[in-house]
Amino acid sequence: MKTTSQSQCQSQSQKTKSLIFLLDEPDEHLYINIAKAIIDCGEQVLPLLKEKLEQTTDSFLKERLESLINVIDKHSVMNMLNSWHDKREYDLLEPYFILSKYRFPKSDWNGIGFQIVMIIEQVEKELNYNLTPLEQVKVLNHIIYEINKFKGDKVAVGNQDYYYVNKLLETHIGNPFSLGMLYCIVAERLNLPIYPVILPHHFVLAYCKKTRHFPQLEDVLFYINPFNNGIVLTRKDIRNYLNQLNIKAELKYFEPTRNTSVIKNIFRDGIEELRN
Repeated sequence: MKTTSQSQCQSQSQKTKSLIFLLDEPDEHLYINIAKAIIDCGEQVLPLLKEKLEQTTDSFLKERLESLINVIDKHSVMNMLNSWHDKREYDLLEPYFILSKYRFPKSDWNGIGFQIVMIIEQVEKELNYNLTPLEQVKVLNHIIYEINKFKGDKVAVGNQDYYYVNKLLETHIGNPFSLGMLYCIVAERLNLPIYPVILPHHFVLAYCKKTRHFPQLEDVLFYINPFNNGIVLTRKDIRNYLNQLNIKAELKYFEPTRNTSVIKNIFRDGIEELRN
């Protein structure tokens, strides 16, 4: 005998299938209502939409199905990012994975996660917390750039794909943002006080004193350039960079940046696209 819950699930599934059956509705006003009802069903409707997409040869219907799948995927990503922001803002890896998965849904995400864990374990084996900050950075640089052969390349600066973690781990080539994210995630997992600093057209890291509060400018010991094999930078180097771009040296270009601001800034275009 069917339970009430099973009956409700079957009823909902049948309703969803009926709505999908109506997707070739020629009246645009009626279609808008049908599409909205399908979108309101959320992620659970995706398998049915994708199955329908594989089965149909109608180009008009395919276009509608692809559009609906895209909209539901975007809503799902925004919901996950909002949940991260509310509950796990301390973890930079989670939103990086969420956005990368949206961009490259067919990548081997188990393999990518395993690679990151391996890098963290490699650093952990050589890291001694009694080392000076500069010595700790030397260990990080050795594992990331010498052992794993990650490198910055200008080809990755102008190509949007290289902003994402899977492309970085597949090619071991990155831009300041992707290399900076990897560096920061490894440091974060090992409880090293290394934080992002967002510059115009660039991304560096700040090694800070350990404090009970989020570090401020006075807590910064030195800066790290992840695009150039992790070389150490000073405040003067940051100022010179800004002068070359004729940009005023504001406080925000020297202070550590919170994870939520990093995601909003680095992936601003992608997030704005998700919101539309």
